[in-house]
Amino acid sequence: MQLTPVVLALCLALAATSGQAAADETLAAPLVGISAELSLNDVYVAALGGDPRSGIAEASRQEAAALAARADSLLAGAPALVVRHQTDQAGTDRGLREWEANLELPLWRWGQRAASRNQALSTGELAGAQGQALRLEVAGRVRDVLWSLALAEEQRHLAEQAWHTAQALEQDVQRRVEAGDLAEADLLLARDETLARQDEYLLAVSEVRTAEKRYLLLSGLPQRPAEFSEVQSARRRIEADHPLLLEAQRRVEQAQAELQRARASGSDNPMLIVGTRRDQEPVTETTHDSIGVSLRLPFGGGAHAGPAIAAANNQLVQAQSEQLALQRELELALHDAQQALTTLRSELELARQQHQMAQENLRMARLAFDLGEIDLVQRLRVQTRADAAERTLNMRKLQVQQAIARYNQVVGETL
Repeated sequence: MQLTPVVLALCLALAATSGQAAADETLAAPLVGISAELSLNDVYVAALGGDPRSGIAEASRQEAAALAARADSLLAGAPALVVRHQTDQAGTDRGLREWEANLELPLWRWGQRAASRNQALSTGELAGAQGQALRLEVAGRVRDVLWSLALAEEQRHLAEQAWHTAQALEQDVQRRVEAGDLAEADLLLARDETLARQDEYLLAVSEVRTAEKRYLLLSGLPQRPAEFSEVQSARRRIEADHPLLLEAQRRVEQAQAELQRARASGSDNPMLIVGTRRDQEPVTETTHDSIGVSLRLPFGGGAHAGPAIAAANNQLVQAQSEQLALQRELELALHDAQQALTTLRSELELARQQHQMAQENLRMARLAFDLGEIDLVQRLRVQTRADAAERTLNMRKLQVQQAIARYNQVVGETL
């Protein structure tokens, strides 16, 4: 049996109803809810607590404490006990017996202890800077995931509105086709427009699901804040206390301290040797007990200390290079953030004007279509422009707030 166009349109309408029900069922259980009581800082604290790198700063602090303990030690290294016994039993066997016990005490070289203390101090300061840098990085991830989710949700909302508008227009066209005011081909055209809007809606739902999953993985929270917009920071340039720059500076200082320690340590440490000795004479078997003190002073050894000094200098040069590169990168990022914010604010004002004109054109097009002055193709064209203008306006509003958050991130503001 061959289906007439009207019957075919009705079948398509039933399929659309099933598709709408399936889509509504998909949205019935969102992964992430919205809470008015949840704040941006709450999400930030949750994300920071769940970050696997949160233990790095603590490990650096423990390293600094260990270095400080070594620098406060009276000795430059671990003492050693040396025991020696000598006899001629395997040789002349005339009764020679010697026992000797020495305690070796490594001494600090000139300036070595101060360099070690400076190394411990710089490591502790680096640990604090690492914590600040990590907090800023986590703040950036929170900002990114929240605004990505907000933009995806707005896209879904706008796509849903456009879909419902297309459905309402389709129903109106169907009534007019049944009344004989429009051709059956117009119903198929309206139905095609509804399917296109439904497809955009389902794609938008998928984007929301992806953004929600990212938010859940970052924060571990089942809800997001209802309001998380920020006020633009008063900073207008990259300051020296920027967390990332501060971390880079602390790395340079740590490398400088390590180079200073390597130079002060030289190839080896002086050694104070304190010991006791017992001798037994071969013939009379008379024993003599004595105490001796000796000092071991290494000299030269530049070839042996050179590799450690060169390695420390290499680390310093790398740290200084990374600091300069980071400074340039932040300056460029600040310029981009300022330019993006200025451009988006201008685009927002244009979007408001375009939206106002599009709404007026839509009102006139609806009236003209109802009076039969324009056909369905023209009506759909005006509707598409109006939907696009509304989408642009709403998205620009969110993008301006997102640009403010990115600006705050670039200048080093945490949450």
